[in-house]
Formats: sequence, C-alpha cells, structure tokens
Amino acid sequence: MPRSGEEDAMWRLAGVATASAGLVWAAWMVDAARRRRITRRLHRGMVDLLLNALYAGDPVTARHSRRVADLSYALAEAAGMRGAELRTLRVAALLHDMGKIDDRFFHIVHSRTPLTREQRAEIKNHPHESAHILEPLETEHPGIMRIVSSHHECWDGSGYPEGLHDLDIPLGARIIAVADAFDAMTQPRKYRDAMPLDRALEALREGTASQFDPALVDLVHTEPVREVWNEVVERDLFAERCALDGVTEGDEKEPAEEESADK
Repeated sequence: MPRSGEEDAMWRLAGVATASAGLVWAAWMVDAARRRRITRRLHRGMVDLLLNALYAGDPVTARHSRRVADLSYALAEAAGMRGAELRTLRVAALLHDMGKIDDRFFHIVHSRTPLTREQRAEIKNHPHESAHILEPLETEHPGIMRIVSSHHECWDGSGYPEGLHDLDIPLGARIIAVADAFDAMTQPRKYRDAMPLDRALEALREGTASQFDPALVDLVHTEPVREVWNEVVERDLFAERCALDGVTEGDEKEPAEEESADK
C-alpha cells in the first residue's frame, strides 16, 4: 500500500535526524580526540619541565634518572607490563628522585662521603616530596604518586616511608626499587669504584625476600633483561668516572681518542 505524503515526510525527517545525530557524534569524537591530544601535549610539557628542573646543572642526576628509567622499562616489559601502565612506570622512574631538588637534600645528594645516620634519616623524606611534586601528573598517569612515594619500601616491610611489605607495594615501585639499587651499585662513587655486573646481580639475589621482590630479581637474571641492563651500565661508566675526576661534560675523551691524539 503506497505511503501517504505525511508518512514520507516523517521518514525523511527521521533520516535527517539520524544523519544529524551521526554528524554530531562524529564531531564529538573528533573534538574528544583533539582534547586528548592537547592534554597529552600538556602533560609531556609538564614532564619535560620537571625533568629540566631536576637535571639543571646536574648531569650526574640526569644520567642516573635516565638509567633507572631504562632499567625499569626493560624489567617491567619482562614482567608483562604494557600500554598506559608501562608509560606511567617510565615517567615515574624518570622522576622518582624529584623531591631531592629540595634545598634540604642538596648537600646530602652531592655528598662525596658515605652518609651519616642523620643524613640518612633526613633523605628518607624525599619520596613523599617527590610524590607531592608529581600530583599534577596523576590524572594522565594514575598511580604515579603512589609508585614514587613507595620506591624505597622493602619486600619484608623494613623500608620507608610507610613500612609496606610484599604485594602491598605497587608493582611499579618494586621495579624501580630493584633498578635504583642496581644502578647505585654499578656506578662509581667518590668513596668506591663501580661494582662489577655479576657481583651486583649477586647482591640483588642476596636482597631477595628482604629488600626486593623475589620474582623480579629472578627476571633480572634472565638473558633478555640482563643483556639490556649490561648495556645501560656500560653506557655512562666513562662519563661518571670523568665527573668524579672533575672533568666537565663535553670535555671528556674516550681512552681510544686520547691515544689517537697523542700520536
């Protein structure tokens, strides 16, 4: 039975409404994507600003933070971390020592002698300071404050600042704890030389179930992670030794280059 003119008009109106709804939805999706891109750019800019503040005039801290981020990333991938969680972990690792820019910690961080008991007590405040500074990043990187504030917690509950233990410690914090300790051992200090890779891995094993997550330490000893970690260690050794000898960045020469210049 043929439709009446009124029915045709209704169908045309329905079609127009459907098309309009589709256009509105498409426009909303485009705008949402644009706003997400803007938000990500703002957060990247904020991360860059924080990194610049942390690294300003301090290439040693800059290298340490980059190494911890690279070590943490390799271990996190091996632990099955992916996507946004992995991105948050990397930002947390890059900025885990952000609280150390506080004037209270400057002389402690740059001490060329082993820390005193009082200095160790004072430096224990830096995880909370770091987490507070990173609060603006929490929306884009959920959980980053808790990761950073917990990266000195220990598997057996003997760490700080909250005395968390085993799985109560966020996975990202457990990963950064292993990477941070490993980097501290394998880079030279004024009062000691760098620990050899195998000895540092042995020390991590000795800290299993007390300081470190046993499953993560097992992963560090697997070939893919160990290979990346060895590369990260070797990358900055020469620069760190030059820094201890008072050679400014850019003036150092690799041993092979010095030998060539003498000929």
